[in-house]
Amino acid sequence: MFKKRKGRYSEKKVNKDREVISYEDMPLEDYEQEKTEISPSAVKKIILGVVIALVAGLLVLAFANRDKLTRENIAVWWSYDVLGNAGNGYPANIVGTEVKAGNFSENQNRIAYASDTSFVTLNSTGNEIANIQLRHSKPVMKSAENKFLTYGLGETEYQIMSFDKLLYTGESQGVIYTGDIASNGVYCFVTEGDGFLSELYVFNNDNNRIFKYSFSEYYINSVALNKDGSGCVCCGITSDGGAIKAVAYVLDFGKEEPVSVYSIEDDVIIDCKYISGSRAALVGENAAYVVKIGNENYNTVSYEDKPMKNYCFSPQSGTFALALSKSGDGRSCTLISYNDNGDKIAEVDNPYGAESLSMLGGTMAVLDGNMIYAYNKAGELTFSCDAGSGSQALILTSDKTAYVLSINQIRFIDFSNSASPDSAK
Repeated sequence: MFKKRKGRYSEKKVNKDREVISYEDMPLEDYEQEKTEISPSAVKKIILGVVIALVAGLLVLAFANRDKLTRENIAVWWSYDVLGNAGNGYPANIVGTEVKAGNFSENQNRIAYASDTSFVTLNSTGNEIANIQLRHSKPVMKSAENKFLTYGLGETEYQIMSFDKLLYTGESQGVIYTGDIASNGVYCFVTEGDGFLSELYVFNNDNNRIFKYSFSEYYINSVALNKDGSGCVCCGITSDGGAIKAVAYVLDFGKEEPVSVYSIEDDVIIDCKYISGSRAALVGENAAYVVKIGNENYNTVSYEDKPMKNYCFSPQSGTFALALSKSGDGRSCTLISYNDNGDKIAEVDNPYGAESLSMLGGTMAVLDGNMIYAYNKAGELTFSCDAGSGSQALILTSDKTAYVLSINQIRFIDFSNSASPDSAK
């Protein structure tokens, strides 16, 4: 037999002399006397526990977003999202006559784009913050959080901007092939060389040159700075016995010689991006590659003889994604995401095209014509909606929201909202 233990739920002795009375018949003053009083010390403990829980949650959130909690980012948030949060909402008409899909970016619900005439930024409510005239006939925009580099492809002039103003206008010694910028303001560009095929120039946020490297054997067509602007990966091409050969140089700006040089046969690198601190993803015409800084070899991601129709990088999660078409017309694009080692994370059997591809967390979304289709990691279609006429590019901001660039507007789309794009908030 179990012994009864005294405690909160132990049996109480019934007072037989006490009258049985319902709460409905009990006088109000007697009922109030029956209430259990909470001591002031208990109230303080409860409040203290709630405060500790809130502070712990905020610390976890701050740690997860520590890279974005810079003084400049906080100032931008306070000035333009809190005090200046008075836009007319989206859609917002673009300035100029054309915006290329690659000249459209988003950071913390703030939009930046470069049109054929202007560099423009918008806050989370569509309020125009910056509108800076560009001096390039064929503008290219590179972005990193709240820092932006624009240059004219095949031209010499370039401009450095923050979210709200023009910081610097410069001119290179040779025509610019490609460039990039880091969030701390370090930027670089590759130009035609004086006696070399290509030359790389790197500048700090005070616009002083800190590094130069000349390439004698390769034409460099793509460059990506690492997160802190201390190094970069440069991708180029050459002809070897009539065959095309690609190369990837890993450079450390504190060293004169390359950290690594990777030779890739029978391919051309289209684009590259650091997707983690020491790993970069290279997207080629025939395959993708992951370069692990310090390793002699690279990992190859095969396209399995399928045409690559689109791709996207997601440095926030250390991943990248490819849209591989099952047919020559670009329809039925299989969507595959990879980690920073080139290992497959998820594969989605998407029966639609992928004119634009975006990935955030476990969600991948494509733009096919004027329709958006979003999938989860399990490959399930979670949302589909009309993005509006003339849609060109898509950027996910959550698993349920996105910004869309059209031929004449920037639109905010809520996948779960049945409203049309032109009436979306």
